[in-house]
Amino acid sequence: MKNTRDIRVIRTQTAILKALAELIQKKKLSAITITDLCAKANINRNTFYYHYNNIFEFLEEHKQIVIEDIKKVTEKSKSHCKEVHIDLCHALKNHPNFLSIMLSPNCDIDYFSDIFAAASKVTEAFVANSQDTTARGRFINTYCNAGTNAIIKKWIQGGMVESPEEIGDIIWEISSKGPFNLMNLN
Repeated sequence: MKNTRDIRVIRTQTAILKALAELIQKKKLSAITITDLCAKANINRNTFYYHYNNIFEFLEEHKQIVIEDIKKVTEKSKSHCKEVHIDLCHALKNHPNFLSIMLSPNCDIDYFSDIFAAASKVTEAFVANSQDTTARGRFINTYCNAGTNAIIKKWIQGGMVESPEEIGDIIWEISSKGPFNLMNLN
């Protein structure tokens, strides 16, 4: 099932993602069968197999959809501003079930590294425009990427309760002012 506007396909994909997000809370991904998944999603096994060979193929397709959404943000991130971080959070918020599956302790695959790598392109774009090309500049970029990814991961694991604007603002504030200044630890 490719990214489509067909409402039946979208409903089926959503049902599968929601069911998988629920099942992975109780079982390892590798232990979830197509029968389990289809029963939980309330779809016919033939419907699943018409579009996918296995669960991993289904997840790979959704990983690519998430990465494409992130790439749209990175393509327009020419300057370092709060709005870019907010746009990144909005792109991620569109995929709560998929992201909760990827961050589940029962997930046997590491697609989330690919998603973090795509999200890191946002801050890499800022560094590319920076005058600081020293090792120090590269380390600062690494620190900012790791911190941004940690905030995003914590937000997803917490159920994305805060708005993308709140998370984008937090990332921006820490990036621009530094964690020690914000915590008054100078």
